Amino acid sequence: MEREIRKVLIVDDEPDICAMLTKFLRSSGYSCESATDPTKALEAIKRNDFDLVISDIKMAGMDGLQLLSEIFKINTEIDTIMMTGYTGVYTYSEIIKAGAADFIAKPFQLPELKAKMERIDRERKMKRELRELNITMGVLLQRSEREKEKLGADVVSNVNELILPYVEKLKNGQFSQEYRAYIEILEMNLSEICSPFLKNLSLKHVHISSMEVQVANLVKAGKRSKEIASILGVSLNTVMTHRYRLRSKLGLKKGKVNLRSYLNSTDF
Repeated sequence: MEREIRKVLIVDDEPDICAMLTKFLRSSGYSCESATDPTKALEAIKRNDFDLVISDIKMAGMDGLQLLSEIFKINTEIDTIMMTGYTGVYTYSEIIKAGAADFIAKPFQLPELKAKMERIDRERKMKRELRELNITMGVLLQRSEREKEKLGADVVSNVNELILPYVEKLKNGQFSQEYRAYIEILEMNLSEICSPFLKNLSLKHVHISSMEVQVANLVKAGKRSKEIASILGVSLNTVMTHRYRLRSKLGLKKGKVNLRSYLNSTDF
């Protein structure tokens, strides 16, 4: 499995520690460099793309926590493991709060250090995969929005170009008043297909029945109760009942707001 951590920098003012850790990490397959001076370590970090810095805390000139702060000024993506034999002076919580990925107390076994590095490697991989997933999701959402807009545009175009011209021809034909009403409602419903009214009304007020949606649509179009009854093939009392229920479900039962005005002015 390919590692996220490939290049490591060891920082310790004891040359023997640097040499021992460098040898161990190279034998474990890592590219590794070392520095016994924190200032030179910062210069090396500026010149190279290190994935991980393993640093002692108690060092002359600049301690490890100061070094950690300077590292983040250069590259916030570098992970760090801090080492120290002074566990009574530096606490784990203090070191992690300063921004270190982990902490190891001297003396330690080399497999323990390697296990900490592997844990950080796994976390880096998870973060990278999450970033890639977020990017992929963003691309898919943008594509979905574009496709939805295109679909809406296609529907409107097809209705306008392929259907409405024939509706206009029907309107000019010799039909009874009843059939003219049907043609008119057909035209109106086609227009509604191209608008969000019916969809938004039924989505926002899921408790409104399909018949009540039809009544609301006709009320919105300015049809009187008798006309609605004729168009829908129901009694006048049925229409009045649906209107009453609509007012109740839309919160207009106690008010004096005109139902048609409300339907035309409210963004459902």
